[in-house]
Amino acid sequence: MAGPGANAETEFEVKPIRALTLKSQIAHQLRTAILQGRLGPGTRVVESRLAKQLGVAQTTVREAILELENQGLFIKYVNRETRVRKLTIADLSDLFRVRVQLEGLAVEIGHANANETTLAPLYQTVEEMRRSARREEISEFYRFDIEFHRQLWCLAQNGFLEKSLAPLLVGPIAFVLAGVPAPIVSNYVQVAEDHAQILDVLRRESAADARRLMQRKLTDWHELQMQTLTK
Repeated sequence: MAGPGANAETEFEVKPIRALTLKSQIAHQLRTAILQGRLGPGTRVVESRLAKQLGVAQTTVREAILELENQGLFIKYVNRETRVRKLTIADLSDLFRVRVQLEGLAVEIGHANANETTLAPLYQTVEEMRRSARREEISEFYRFDIEFHRQLWCLAQNGFLEKSLAPLLVGPIAFVLAGVPAPIVSNYVQVAEDHAQILDVLRRESAADARRLMQRKLTDWHELQMQTLTK
């Protein structure tokens, strides 16, 4: 005889498990170290030394660094020296001028593919942003912020746009985190809600409306960054 509750089902929250390659794990560690300020702008990274510390082949480390170089986090010089990318205020403004146009375009194109199913992972990422904001885990907040924008670009199903936008997002975020001792805004939960608003407009309004909102939110955020960095 089956005992009490034998047919009962227990529901609990779980997160998807990702099978990450060694390269991806190393890239994640380095990216996190940069976003947390443990690897500051201009810091030299020696592939052979890092490979020895991690217990992996140097080629694997090189592949991970190349991935982050494509995201604008590292720069490799002619003498093959690799350093964490160091941006200036002028660089930040130049990158923004390109990003606001390209990301607006990505949202406009992605509107055709936006529906309840495709937007569900983005709403989940926004929820992670809310949780990080409530816990005041700012580096985690930005990690999910980066993930949100990558998911958003994927809606456009245009690899050229994704590759073009990647270095325009992560590098500037790392620069801001390294250059600002205090949080840029006092209410990161509201920033998460701004991201949710973009998704709501993608679902309910026109592609042009979504593009305009995206560009307005990006402009507002950039102006706030500039005010904070130039104080």
